[in-house]
Amino acid sequence: MMASQQYDNSLDELSITSKILGINVSGLKTVAVYGDMNGLVYERLQVETPADTDFLAGFDAICAQADKLLKLCRAQGLSSPEVISLAVSGPVDLHRGIMMSPQDLPRWDEAPLKGRLGVRYNLPVFIEQRSNAGALAEMYFGAGTGVADQIFIDLEPVVAVGIIQGGAICHGSNDAAGEIGCMRMAESGPAGLGAPGSLTGFASGLGMAEMARIRYPDIWPTPPDPYELVQAVNAGQAEALQVVAEAADHLGKALLWLIFTLDPELAVFGHPGDVLGEALLSPLRDAVLRYGGAEARLLPRLALSKLGAKLDDTAALAAVIDAFKKRRRS
Repeated sequence: MMASQQYDNSLDELSITSKILGINVSGLKTVAVYGDMNGLVYERLQVETPADTDFLAGFDAICAQADKLLKLCRAQGLSSPEVISLAVSGPVDLHRGIMMSPQDLPRWDEAPLKGRLGVRYNLPVFIEQRSNAGALAEMYFGAGTGVADQIFIDLEPVVAVGIIQGGAICHGSNDAAGEIGCMRMAESGPAGLGAPGSLTGFASGLGMAEMARIRYPDIWPTPPDPYELVQAVNAGQAEALQVVAEAADHLGKALLWLIFTLDPELAVFGHPGDVLGEALLSPLRDAVLRYGGAEARLLPRLALSKLGAKLDDTAALAAVIDAFKKRRRS
């Protein structure tokens, strides 16, 4: 009851004009933004996340970026933020605000990011799992606007799904709904930032790059940068297209279960699916229909992120925006 009351009080102090310090943390990068309740981003900074260090060192790096961003905002005469919004790799204990050893940040076990940031900046902190934050960003400002039942498929840096039902995020009993990247698709295979043979290994951006090396070592003796692979796909390189088609085959199997279970109206694809476009979606549709048969013909509408390069920034603000909008509707 105490925690819930504090949560409500912090929302009571916010308004539509409140400014937000948003932070989006994954094993690849940390994005810090200064924005508002309308999803507008005034300033942003991005840095590579020190994923090979423990949480305390990572926390110091996050605060250094946040401090730099706030100094930049002050120099422009912008007001101080009134609240902090977090989007973090999962799984996450939302009640305690603790990151539970994410696949892409394995040394951040039981990392109390929410609590430490609240003490460090003396501000209320709202936290959401990263793929859920992406789903909220697309629902409020992107491809999913006005759609009550949808899923958001994040492929970077691990595979995870944000599930929206009735206009609200489905968290599950352990706040772990949508963590499908851990699914084992084969006994061995690419790993990405997950386990060998996992869905993250086959279908994440890093996993696809690793698979390119495994399947075509003469072309890629070392894994290419994921966006180098995207460029090869968009240039029509047959081997790159085959890598994406294999990833889509595995992703289609997982998506099929989500379709049968949730019956969403819309499925939105985040990075790097949004830049792969039909090179990913076309073999994905084929896989869903091939494995699902006639029952899979009720395929949800497939869409690419409309936010594009702004997705991570907007997702950084989503936890606060969602809580504020719900508060206003209640």
